[in-house]
Amino acid sequence: MRGAVRTVEADSVIHLVREHARLRPDAVAVESAGTVLTFSGLWHRVLVIAAALAEAGVGPGDRVVVRADRTAGVIAGALAVMTLRAVYVPVDPTHPEERTATVVGCARPAAVVHDGAADGIPAAGPAVPVVDVAALAEVAAPPEPPLPRPDDIAYVVFTSGSTGVPKGVMVEHGSLANYVAWCGSLVGRSGGGSPLFASLGFDLAMTSLWVPLAQGRRVVAVAGMWDQDTLFGERGGRYTFMKLTPSHARFFDVLAEPPQYGRATRTLMFGGEGLDPALLGTLAPRLAGVRLINHYGPTETTIGCCAHVFDRGSVPSTPTVPIGTPAWNTRAYVVDDELRPVAPGAPGELVIAGRSVAAGYLGGRGSDGGFIDESDLGGTPGRAYRTGDMVELLADGTLLYLGRGDDQLKVSGHRVELGELRHHVLSVPGVADAAFEVVRGPVDTLEAFVVPAGPPPDAKEFAALVRTVLAGVLPSVLVPNEVHVVERLVVNANGKCDVRATRRRFQELAGER
Repeated sequence: MRGAVRTVEADSVIHLVREHARLRPDAVAVESAGTVLTFSGLWHRVLVIAAALAEAGVGPGDRVVVRADRTAGVIAGALAVMTLRAVYVPVDPTHPEERTATVVGCARPAAVVHDGAADGIPAAGPAVPVVDVAALAEVAAPPEPPLPRPDDIAYVVFTSGSTGVPKGVMVEHGSLANYVAWCGSLVGRSGGGSPLFASLGFDLAMTSLWVPLAQGRRVVAVAGMWDQDTLFGERGGRYTFMKLTPSHARFFDVLAEPPQYGRATRTLMFGGEGLDPALLGTLAPRLAGVRLINHYGPTETTIGCCAHVFDRGSVPSTPTVPIGTPAWNTRAYVVDDELRPVAPGAPGELVIAGRSVAAGYLGGRGSDGGFIDESDLGGTPGRAYRTGDMVELLADGTLLYLGRGDDQLKVSGHRVELGELRHHVLSVPGVADAAFEVVRGPVDTLEAFVVPAGPPPDAKEFAALVRTVLAGVLPSVLVPNEVHVVERLVVNANGKCDVRATRRRFQELAGER
C-alpha cells in the first residue's frame, strides 16, 4: 500500500527555521526554564554556534556529538551542526559512561557540543575541540553558510543493537523534511506547539522537537518526563499536540488527579508501543475535544512512517489500535519470510520503503539490520527496511499491529533487543543463561530470569550483582527492575524458552519455600 505522493518544498528543517526567523521573527521558538527564545533569536544563536564550530574545523559530513540536555542552547547547537551540513549525534548525559564511550567511539566526532555542562560525555580525544554554547559571546550574526541538501545526513541516533553494540541510524535531511511535513499535516497548525520531555538521545523526542519548529511554533522544554504541571497545567492555551507512550498515559492515569487532556492539548499522539483500546476506554472521559493519533515507526524509518487518526468516539474493537496508513512518499509491504506478499487479512512482516527509510547504519553495519532493496519486493530499486513487526492489512485499508516477529521488546517506548541484553547479562561472572519479560503496568518494567553457571549462590546477592553490573553499562531503561535467579529456563515443545512458564515455575517454587 502507498502513502500519498506529495512534493515537499523544503530541503531541510534548517530552511524552515530560517524562513520562520525571517517571516515571524518575534514568534516564540523555544520556552525553557521560564525563559523564551524567539525564532529570530534562535536563528541568530544558530549562526553564532555554527561559526564557532566552523572555526574549530567542523565541515560538511563531519559528526558532532551533542550533550542532549533539553535546553534552548542544545536545540540551537543541534541546528547549528546541521546548518554546516554536518551531522549531530545526540548523547544522553544520564547514560552509563561505558555506553556513552561506545557511542562516542563509533561516532568518531569532529567536535563535541554542550550547553554549560560538559560532564556525562567522555573525552573524544585530545585533538577533538569542545564547544560550550553557553560561553559563546553575543556577536553580530555571522554570514549564513551553504544550507543542507536533501541527501545530506542530518543526524545519527544510536539504538539498541543485536550484537551488544549500539547501532547508529543515519537519517537524511530529505527524510526528516518529509516526516515533519507529513506529521505536521496530521496534528494541524493551531495551538501552542508541543512539550519536549523525552530524552533527546532517543528518536521518541524528535517529533516533539522538529515538528513544532518546522511549523513555526514553540517547543516547551519540560524538566522531567513525569512533570505533570508543565505538561497539563494552565498555560493560557492548549498545545498543538502532545506525544506520549501508552506507558506514560497509564502512569498519569493512576495519579490522584489524572490529567484532563482536553484542557492541555488539541491532539494526543501515542507512539513507541502498541496502543490498547482498553486504555483509551479508561481515558475517554478526559479526551473530550481531543484528536487522537496512533503513531508508528522504528528509528530506521525516520521517527514515524505510519499513523492512524481517530477520536474517542471511533476507538476500534481490534486487539490494538491500527497503525493506519503510510506517511507521504512512503510504501508499506506485508510479506512472508520469503518477502512474498501475503493476502489481506493474513499476518505478515511489515516492510517500509520510500522516503521514510533511513540511509543505513553508521559504518555500514547493515548485516545485522533489516535494510534491503525495494526491488527485492517487486518494486523499483531503492531503500527498504524490514521492521520485524507483524501486521495485518484490514478490510478498511489500514494496518493492524500484531507484535514483534523476532526477539525485540519495547519498554516505555524504548526499543530493547534481547541480543544486546543477553550479551551483557551473559558477561556477568557466574551467569549461564537468561530470559527477559516486560511487565506492563502504570510504568512498564523489565524483568530478567538468570540461571547460575555453578552451584546455586545466594539468590539475593547474585541478583544484586547482575543489576549492578548492568547498571554500569546500559541505560536505566534496559536494566531489569527485578532479577530472578532460577535453576533452569522452561522450554516449550518447539525448544524455545517459555518466559511465562519460567515465571510460573519460579513463583511456585517461591511459594513452597
